[in-house]
Amino acid sequence: MATVDATGLEVRHVSTHYRIRRAQGDTRRTHQSRRWPKVTVAAHTHSHLILGVALGEGPTNDAPDFAPALRQAAALLPLDTVLADAAYDTEAHHRLCHEDFGIPHVVIALNPRGSGRRWPRTPCRRALRRAFPKTL
Repeated sequence: MATVDATGLEVRHVSTHYRIRRAQGDTRRTHQSRRWPKVTVAAHTHSHLILGVALGEGPTNDAPDFAPALRQAAALLPLDTVLADAAYDTEAHHRLCHEDFGIPHVVIALNPRGSGRRWPRTPCRRALRRAFPKTL
């Protein structure tokens, strides 16, 4: 079983909270960096071994880094289950896992996309919705 997720990394040795507090006492405007290093990791859940990594720069969408990280993971270890959050919810990712890597169990949280639709339109996403119905 593998999980895939992304996170942003701090580029300075001081916290954001400290920089904000220091800037409040300073009347001059401080330069705020809007870009940061971002890493997407595919990790084996039982051993905590990092199987795949995709590096990038944030803020960006997480979805494009799913395939490179999972390709590295699948090359190292046969996977039977992949877990991911709604940032990776595309039909292409479901198909990549099922068809290209032969992973039978793919659980990617469904992103409703603000459409208000109860059921997704694509087959893999519909099957996932059927397997995990919403609970109140």
